[in-house]
Amino acid sequence: MSFAYAEIKLDNLERNVEAIKDILQDGVEILAVVKANAYGHGSIEVSKKLSVLNINNLAVATYEEAMEIKSAGVKSNILILGSITNEEIISSIDKNILFTIYDISQLYFIDSLNLDSISFHLKIDTGMNRLGIDREQIIESISIINKNPNLSLKGIYTHFPESNLVDSKFTESQIDEFDKIIMSFKNAIPNIDFFHISNSTGIINFPKSHLNMARPGLALYGLVTEENSEIIPVMELKTSIVKIRNIKKGDSVSYGRTFIAKEEMIIGVIPIGYADGLPRALSNKGKVTCKDKNCDILGRVCMDLTIINLSEIDNPRVGDEVIIFGTEKINANQVADLADTIPYEIVCGISKRVKRIYK
Repeated sequence: MSFAYAEIKLDNLERNVEAIKDILQDGVEILAVVKANAYGHGSIEVSKKLSVLNINNLAVATYEEAMEIKSAGVKSNILILGSITNEEIISSIDKNILFTIYDISQLYFIDSLNLDSISFHLKIDTGMNRLGIDREQIIESISIINKNPNLSLKGIYTHFPESNLVDSKFTESQIDEFDKIIMSFKNAIPNIDFFHISNSTGIINFPKSHLNMARPGLALYGLVTEENSEIIPVMELKTSIVKIRNIKKGDSVSYGRTFIAKEEMIIGVIPIGYADGLPRALSNKGKVTCKDKNCDILGRVCMDLTIINLSEIDNPRVGDEVIIFGTEKINANQVADLADTIPYEIVCGISKRVKRIYK
C-alpha cells in the first residue's frame, strides 16, 4: 500500500463545470474529456459525477477507455478521439460507441461495411498535422458519405495547437478556416449534430470558437492558468512524514549526494517518489507544503521516497500531513513549471498505486 493518496474533490468538479458553462455561449454542449483516466482523476467516478450534472457527452482517447466507462454502467454518449483499429471500429458500432474517422482510408473502410447506421465524427486537420483528414480530401469525404445512407455523420471537428496564446493569429485563422469547412459540410450533408474545435484554453481565449460543442479537459480539473479564479483544482495530492532526522553540516542526502547540508538541519522522509508520479526533475528544486509552509525537496527524488527540509516547521512529527500540490500554496501548474513540463503530465503521471479518495 502506498502512503500517498489523491483527494478528488467532486464538488470542485461541479463548480468548474458551472464556471465553464458561464463562459460558453448559450446552447453550447459540453463534450467532457475524460481520457487518460480523466487526467489521472479517475475516469469512472468523474464520468458518473458528470452524468449527475447532466453532462452526457464524454470523450476518450482509445476503445479500451471507452469500454472501461461503458462497462461501469455510465450511460453517456462516448466519443473516441484517438487511434482506432478496424476491428475496434466494428466493435464500437456494435456497442453504440462513437469513434473518430481521421484518415480517408478509414472512411472507405466503414463505407464497405454491410451495417446499418454507422455513427461517427470526422476529424479534419487544420494545422496540427497530427490526426485528421487533409483539407484536400473534404470533397471526396462528402461524396463518400452522401452516397451511403448507412453512414451517419454526427459531428466534425478539428484541434488547436496554440489556443493558450491569447493573441494567436494562427488560432484565429484556424477558426476562420473551420467556419468555411463547416459551411461546405452543411451545404452538402444535412442534420450534422455537432461542430467542435474549442479545448479548455480555446473556450476561455477564443469565444467565437465555441460553435455548438466544446471540449474542456484541463478546465474541468482546475488546471488552467491562475488568472481564471473561478476554476479550481479538483485533485489534492497528499502524503505524510514517515521519518524525521537531524543532520549536521556536511552531511549528504539521497542518491548521488547531490545535496550537502551547509548547516544543521531537520529533514523529513515522505513516502512518495517518481514511481508514484512525483517527477524526478524536482530533485533539489521542488517544493511541498507542511503545516501551511513550503518545504524544499532535498537531493534526488527516489523511486518510492523523497526527502524534504523541515527546519522551518514548528515541531514537526511523524504522521504530519504533507501536500504535494492542489492548494493555493502550491498547485499542479507550479509543480509543472519547476519540473519544466506541463500540468497535463503531472496529473496524468500520478500512478495507480496512489489511492484516489473521492469527496
